[in-house]
Amino acid sequence: MDRKADPETQLMVDEAILDYLIYTAIKSLLKLLDRGQREEHNVHLPVQMVDAFVPVFRALHSNYNASAEIRFRLDLLQFTYVFVQHYHPFIASHRQEQRHTMSLERTLPMFLALSAAQNELQGSTITEIWMMLAAGYMAQSYMEQVIEYQNRRPGLLEDAFHWGYDADCRAEEASISKMFDTDESLTRLWESIKEEHIEALRPPNKTLLGDHLNSMAYGALSIVAFKDKVSEFLTGLLSAHTAPLLIQLEMGKVDGLSRKATAALKTRAGFVCETLDNL
Repeated sequence: MDRKADPETQLMVDEAILDYLIYTAIKSLLKLLDRGQREEHNVHLPVQMVDAFVPVFRALHSNYNASAEIRFRLDLLQFTYVFVQHYHPFIASHRQEQRHTMSLERTLPMFLALSAAQNELQGSTITEIWMMLAAGYMAQSYMEQVIEYQNRRPGLLEDAFHWGYDADCRAEEASISKMFDTDESLTRLWESIKEEHIEALRPPNKTLLGDHLNSMAYGALSIVAFKDKVSEFLTGLLSAHTAPLLIQLEMGKVDGLSRKATAALKTRAGFVCETLDNL
């Protein structure tokens, strides 16, 4: 007679598998952002495994409320995917649903929301290093609109840099606005950094806008350098949080446990590893 797993135990096991799959998918995608990494044919597989497992998980645990850590990793995976796809669109061809590459302008709010979520979880605030990265992201977004999409809409430059504290912002941007609600010195610094980037993007007299931005894209605001900085940022976000339990078991050391206790736990959790191998 078949014995069904205890629902609570089944949820713990499935949650551990879900967290593991999300983590490995992020790691796999980040490899593509590292200069010198070759586009391996199987880089899409971890993302496909998440795609396949999430619907099953939701069906089994319809009332599940994810922890803040798992919600953050899911958001991190979503942003990492669309950012990597922007520069490596071939990965979309391996998914069941074809998706158009998102512009940097559309991914910018995702980047800011992810940063806000990180600050909320860690109880931290924005730093000058992050401000430079965020302003660089806004600059790249603007340059792409002009160079790639031939967008010459009046006010485009100023709109790209409009982000900051806004008491009247839309509900979906509340967490981003809150992130910028900081002390006066940081607010002044943020406005100064934005203005520096805006001025750098304005062409000198008698220089065509397109020529100026193309020069910036391979000079002071290098696209390659930008990708490297975002890659470093995302890697830092992933490593700033405790690794999933199954990752720790793979590495042979679980936080709070001795190596002997970890080995014993790994043996007891062997059935989970077998499940992963069969996915």
